[in-house]
Amino acid sequence: MTISENLAAFMEQLNDAAASAGRMTEDIEVMAVSKTRGVQDIIEAREAGLTLFGENRVEEASAKFAGLDPDEYPLVLIGHLQSNKAPRIDGRYSAVHSIDSVKIARRLSAVREKILKPLEVLVQVNTSGEGSKSGFMDRQAFLEAAHEISALPSIRLKGVMTMAPFVDDEKIVRDCFSLCRRWSDDVGALVGGPVTVSMGMSSDFRWAVAEGSTMLRIGTTIFGAR
Repeated sequence: MTISENLAAFMEQLNDAAASAGRMTEDIEVMAVSKTRGVQDIIEAREAGLTLFGENRVEEASAKFAGLDPDEYPLVLIGHLQSNKAPRIDGRYSAVHSIDSVKIARRLSAVREKILKPLEVLVQVNTSGEGSKSGFMDRQAFLEAAHEISALPSIRLKGVMTMAPFVDDEKIVRDCFSLCRRWSDDVGALVGGPVTVSMGMSSDFRWAVAEGSTMLRIGTTIFGAR
């Protein structure tokens, strides 16, 4: 199947998931996770109607998106960002959705202040408690960090992101998503408005939708198996 056909099939599933949760599909944004995919696949995804692209590695993302119009192909870093690579998050990036420390947020703010282009960020929450995942696990530490990040001059705090464990246990996965959704309310109170809740991938998006996700990160379902 083509990328366009895959997306159409996925949107039918998303419509069903949203209806089952009593939600509107229009309130749930779909990000195309284009890591390991070529430029042509990204172009095809854009032509199919996708308008937001997520990448895990700075080097790969910067190389692939260098020749694409930033307005047509908004680029978001969703993978862990090492502090020494913060200068690579130039004007080509519209957002970083994996902020796991105040330190990295400060470095990004300094970089973006120089180029006069604010950066949207999501704070990553480690709701599963897995050591292999980045993100805040302690609510008080999360609240304090969110407060500091929201005050940085060239950073725009927009919400939270989490990844559930790769298990088939619905309760375990939904508990992780539910916790992230509750913590997102704290960010909403801090910034004074609605926030992005990025959670849910190809394997667990239905549970994420049921728990209030406003942004899904979808790769394999759209692009096909690697």
